[in-house]
Amino acid sequence: MTNHFPIVLEHESNGTVSAYVVGVPGVFAAADSERAAATAIRGALEAHLAALESLPGTHRPHRTTLRVARITYEDRKKPRVALVGPGALLGRRRSAKKTAAARANGSKGGRPRKTRHG
Repeated sequence: MTNHFPIVLEHESNGTVSAYVVGVPGVFAAADSERAAATAIRGALEAHLAALESLPGTHRPHRTTLRVARITYEDRKKPRVALVGPGALLGRRRSAKKTAAARANGSKGGRPRKTRHG
C-alpha cells in the first residue's frame, strides 16, 4: 500500500528552510538548505510513521486532497483566486470528465467510449 503526504518547504527570511508535512501534526524540520531540510523532513516522517506502527490499534488510511491557489490579476485592484489541482503546476489542460474517461478507457485515450444502442 502506498500513501502520499504533501510536504511544504518554506524559505524563511533569515535564510533557513522550514519543512512540514500537511495533515501530520508535530512532523517538522528546519535546516540551512532546501536539500538538508528535505532530508530532515524525510527522516522525521519515517520516525513518526514507525512510532505509529509500534502503537497498538488500527490506523486509518491517510487522505489528503491537494489544491493550488491560482491568482490572476485582470485589473490591478482585485486579484481573482481559483483553486486548481496540482496538474496545473505542470501545465496540464485536461477537464475532470476527460480525466475520468481516460481512466475508464485505459490505453484507448481520453475520449468517452461510444456505446451502441439497440
